Amino acid sequence: MRGALLAAFLLGSLPAAAHTSDCGGKSGIDKARCERHETMYKKCVTVKGEEHFACDRTYLLANPLPCKEFPGNDAARCTKENEAFAACESNAGRAFMKCVRSTTGESPMGH
Repeated sequence: MRGALLAAFLLGSLPAAAHTSDCGGKSGIDKARCERHETMYKKCVTVKGEEHFACDRTYLLANPLPCKEFPGNDAARCTKENEAFAACESNAGRAFMKCVRSTTGESPMGH
């Protein structure tokens, strides 16, 4: 019985554990994206399906990265992301995420 409870607990915790990231090994824009994603995840985790992607989109549009804080290539990557947010804003939910990724070649999630 204890083994079954432990297994159920571990299986139930896998999606959350698999979703979390360690931002400590990252720097620059990659760290900023990772940290923004962790905060966004906490806000949107309880929302499921397409509504989750709508929550992500709303959060990302409300929290663009401050590009002036980054040097060189990171500043250019940040500017490209913010321009993609503006260009893709009319897309809903998952389509917004796909548009940003295809426009920038990078995930706004930091992974």
